Amino acid sequence: MKTPIELMATHPDKVAHFSVGVMVYAVFHFISPEFGLLMVFLAAWGKEAYDYFHRDKHTPEAWDMIATMAG
Repeated sequence: MKTPIELMATHPDKVAHFSVGVMVYAVFHFISPEFGLLMVFLAAWGKEAYDYFHRDKHTPEAWDMIATMAG
């Protein structure tokens, strides 16, 4: 089993998604915790939708959305 440090080194994109999830929640949870979660979901979904429609330069991945939501 890999340590969290090893996972971060091998999957920097997932670390970035996780970090964005944390930041989005940190900004919006003051309105309400549920609103913060909704904003994280919308940010994750929006990014993957963008990736889906711009496949020439981006790759949509369910794990990216999961990593964002985990933040």
